[in-house]
Amino acid sequence: MDIYQTVTNQVIEQMTTAGANWVNPFNKGKTSLRPFNAITQRNYRGVNILMLNFTPFQSNAWAGFHQWASKDCQIKKGAKGHIVTYFNMIKKQDAEGKISVFPMIKYSTVFNSEQVEGDFARKFDGEQTDTVEVQDLDAVEAWVAKTGADIRHRPEGSASYSPIGDYITMPIKSLFRATKSSSATECYYSTLFHELGHWTGHDSRLKRGLLNRFGDNAYAFEELVAELSSAFICAELQISSTPRLDHAQYLNNWLRVLLEDKRAIFKAASLARSASEFLLGKEQTAMQEAA
Repeated sequence: MDIYQTVTNQVIEQMTTAGANWVNPFNKGKTSLRPFNAITQRNYRGVNILMLNFTPFQSNAWAGFHQWASKDCQIKKGAKGHIVTYFNMIKKQDAEGKISVFPMIKYSTVFNSEQVEGDFARKFDGEQTDTVEVQDLDAVEAWVAKTGADIRHRPEGSASYSPIGDYITMPIKSLFRATKSSSATECYYSTLFHELGHWTGHDSRLKRGLLNRFGDNAYAFEELVAELSSAFICAELQISSTPRLDHAQYLNNWLRVLLEDKRAIFKAASLARSASEFLLGKEQTAMQEAA
């Protein structure tokens, strides 16, 4: 089984099914905003956050068939499992006795608690909530300020990052509105985190080479990195993620990148993880103090 192609196909299917009106369904009203294993309580990481949040379930609790069975739970008839990936470190010894260690990708199948029958699974059920106006999240605002990013709010225009000027432009908060799938607060902060994701790619930081023309594969790939970075940060800071308002116009570019390189989603997820960890790791202490 080609795990790279399987995961890429799942992402492409999600995009093409909803067409130009595709909406990223990250964490809408979930009781836990980062997918985790219901049995071990460990959070899923990397591309698994993306893949498990590309599902329609309100719950973020997942486990394998045998794990659910250990809690006297049964998978509902017809339920389809979802793939998660992980790496095993493999040791190989050559003819001269030299030992090399390299990662080998593995996969397993998990089921959401909503796909499971049993009292243990029911405790992960949650209710969806929504807000109309952007609510200031003091701890998050303090964390954003500590990043040192130059963020300029304007009463008009769209969100963007200028790699030449090294600053972020954001619409004022009152311009953000709740959608059918996301609150205004989620829309604002996930948009800001998307631009902060771009900000990490500056030559003075993670050096991703941002001076690419609109519409080429490198530009599309960077957009995917920024959106995944936003999703990761939202999960870490317990904020539901939503796509930017102009997300659909990048859809075809994203699809082209994924179709041309089956490992693109993993490459993007890896870079997005580096971007989010750069932001979160750098200011983790400040965030804890603000909280």
